[in-house]
Amino acid sequence: MRPLILASSSPRRKQWLESLSIPFEVVAPDIDETPCDAEDPADLVLRLAKGKAALISSGNPGRWVLAADTTVAVDHHTLNKPLDVEDAVRMLMLIQARRHQVHTGMCLQHDQDVHAFVDTAEVYMRPLSEAQARWYVSSGEPMDKAGSYAAQGIAALFIERIEGSFATVMGLPVERLSALMKELGLLQSWIGMPS
Repeated sequence: MRPLILASSSPRRKQWLESLSIPFEVVAPDIDETPCDAEDPADLVLRLAKGKAALISSGNPGRWVLAADTTVAVDHHTLNKPLDVEDAVRMLMLIQARRHQVHTGMCLQHDQDVHAFVDTAEVYMRPLSEAQARWYVSSGEPMDKAGSYAAQGIAALFIERIEGSFATVMGLPVERLSALMKELGLLQSWIGMPS
C-alpha cells in the first residue's frame, strides 16, 4: 500500500505520524486560509481541513490524504497564527489567566471517500504579565502557532491544565485519527497492526 500523503508542512503533524510509524510523504497545500465573515472557529478548521485534503487528493488519485487545521478561540475572538510580534503579544494577553478552546479539524480522504471531524480541547492558562508574554514571543516559538503558543514547548510553563486531547492542542487529534484508521483497515495495511 502506498504511503499516506500528509497535506501539511507542520512539523508537529509530521512528528505524530513518525511516532505512530505510519509511512507518509508531505505534499503541502496552497489554499487561502482567510476566515469567512462571522465564521465559527470549529467550522473554519473543518472547512480548511476538507479543502486542503480535497486539493491534494484531486492531484493524487487512489491515495489516502490527511489534512488538518487548528485555531484557538476565546470569547468572540478566533486566534490564528500571529501576523507579527505585537499580534502575538495581543493574543497571549487575551488568553492569559483564563480558559480558551483549541479546535482542530481533520480530514482523511481517499478519492471521494471523505472522513472529517473537529476535535476540541479546553486549555486553562496561568496569569501572564505583558513582560512575560514579550519574553516568550522573543523566543520565536509562537510565531507560526495558532493562538501564539506551543503547548509542547516553552508555553508549557504557562498552562495550568488541559481538558481533552493534548494531541489536538498540538494540531492532530491522534486518538480519533488512529481509531478511524483502524476502523478503515489502514493501520493493518501500513504498520501491520493486527485486527
